[in-house]
Amino acid sequence: MSSQPPSQSPTTTKSKGKASQNSQPSQGLKAHWDTKSTEIFVKLCVEQVKAGHRPGTHLDRVGWEAVINKFKIATGKSYVRIQLKNRWDTLKKEWGLWKNLLRGETGLGLDPLTGAIMASDDWWNLKLQVS
Repeated sequence: MSSQPPSQSPTTTKSKGKASQNSQPSQGLKAHWDTKSTEIFVKLCVEQVKAGHRPGTHLDRVGWEAVINKFKIATGKSYVRIQLKNRWDTLKKEWGLWKNLLRGETGLGLDPLTGAIMASDDWWNLKLQVS
């Protein structure tokens, strides 16, 4: 018989040396973010920010728990806090890039189907050179 180390319980995960309880089934699986899931996530986050559950740069525990539960109900996806926080961070970074790109610009349009910036090739070439 070979001896194997005891396996970790499915509801306990290790993070930075501390055990934490987590019964979410999506633990360890990559989150899939389509347009609808992102839209639902953003609306839920805005709802929690307006409810006062963002004391700093991220939601507090109550806010995250509400987002996790309501997101699961709305989408059927059981994402854990770190997956949602990663999405928050990614969207925040993308928003910063978007704001920088459009800072001080006029005369641009948005494609109503894709949300893409509609601008001339010259404008895009200039922006690419600056970046």
